[in-house]
Amino acid sequence: MTLKEYIEQNGNKPIEIQDDGTIRILEEKGPWKPKNCDRYFHIYGNGDLEETYLFGWDSEDRRAELGNVFQTLEEAKRMVNRLKARKKFLDAGGHEGPEAHKAFRERTDGPMWCTYPCISGKLEAYEADYLSAFEIWFESEDDARKAIDSLSDDEKAALCWTGDGE
Repeated sequence: MTLKEYIEQNGNKPIEIQDDGTIRILEEKGPWKPKNCDRYFHIYGNGDLEETYLFGWDSEDRRAELGNVFQTLEEAKRMVNRLKARKKFLDAGGHEGPEAHKAFRERTDGPMWCTYPCISGKLEAYEADYLSAFEIWFESEDDARKAIDSLSDDEKAALCWTGDGE
């Protein structure tokens, strides 16, 4: 079988060709997704957590698409903490999303002060000309620093959590 024939039959899965010429399918990267009958945890809209098993329902597919499936209870709890910290940070004067960014740009040509939680493992304020996905931005450096100072160390850690490792 040629490599082209293999790809036609098996799709574009990541592969590695071994020294002996055989093909080994590599694990696909990306967020964990439960398989049929796997135990998983998810978050309800009020922040409560539920342990359940995957049965292939449409609602479970939607949860997975949104990233609301967690392999462990600890991961689910950490995400709840992260979402609460993000809300508190936004409530402290932060803005998000392209519409808020567009409205700010229409009012001024001055810089935004963005906070990007994962660059160095801590929240930092920096001057920016553009908005990256998931950044929270402020209209002044003072506003950004006050918002950062309003968070506890645990809340800062929750915002910096990437979901990778501990």
